[in-house]
Amino acid sequence: MLKKIQILLTEDKEINQEIFIGLLEGTGISVDIAVNGQEAIEKSREKEYSLIVMDIEMPIMNGYEATKIIRTENSNIPIIALTANNSTHDRLKTKQLGMNAHLSKPIEPKILYQTFSKYIA
Repeated sequence: MLKKIQILLTEDKEINQEIFIGLLEGTGISVDIAVNGQEAIEKSREKEYSLIVMDIEMPIMNGYEATKIIRTENSNIPIIALTANNSTHDRLKTKQLGMNAHLSKPIEPKILYQTFSKYIA
């Protein structure tokens, strides 16, 4: 279904990284990992990704700050929030910062695949 796709997962917790990669096993999607927002910015400058998945609460730089900077440099890349922060305020803030979607942890595989299909041609 989803082939030759490069995704940047920005997530500081190793267990969440493993779960995410496990959900994509067998899809042919390539996943690079950044463990904080600063690393996500650096990696997004070095490589062209199909999509960025962004946690919000991370050390060094959170997902909100990273998204602001990435958006100034690349307004076209889809950025998907994947976070346990699911209040109405959090959802509004991710939208205001230019994130394309807001997914809740724990993620349901079907919703993840549907969201990716929507933003990746």
